[in-house]
Amino acid sequence: MSAVAHTAGEEIELPWHAEPSFNCFGCSPRNPVGLKLRMRRLPNGDHAAETVFSAEYASYPGIVHGGIVHVLLDEVMGDTLALVHGMLAFSVTLRSKMLLPLRVGLRYLTTARITGRGNGVLHTEAEITGPDGEVHVMASGTFQPIRSEQARNLMELDEAAFGRVRHYFDHGTGES
Repeated sequence: MSAVAHTAGEEIELPWHAEPSFNCFGCSPRNPVGLKLRMRRLPNGDHAAETVFSAEYASYPGIVHGGIVHVLLDEVMGDTLALVHGMLAFSVTLRSKMLLPLRVGLRYLTTARITGRGNGVLHTEAEITGPDGEVHVMASGTFQPIRSEQARNLMELDEAAFGRVRHYFDHGTGES
């Protein structure tokens, strides 16, 4: 089965794209060197993004750099948390198993889901499949919801920008 067949589902407009101060390398359509990912909600509830890497993202000739592969995983898992829970979060851990290299010029599908929560973090899993449906990378991650004071200090948001995005912060993980 091809990766394209897996992407049937609803395309999601990421709500923070309208915020001019957000220039995310992974998902912002305004970042000139970024991935410009477009997320979809799949019929099974997972979230996914298709990606075709150009030679600018290569390490060895024709092979996508491993660090860029990790950016892709981090972004799709983090966007999944934001879309499901309405929160922005920092990645705390990212573990991956690179089974096969990704090649420039081929279409890949990165699919993510939330797998749990505990100790103030949320847990996710993701995989990247190639055009033939073969799994190239498997990953898991933990994410810490961003608090308002972190957003103000680390992101250097002015009052107007903070006011537009404040609803993405100070979410708990649903623990009692």
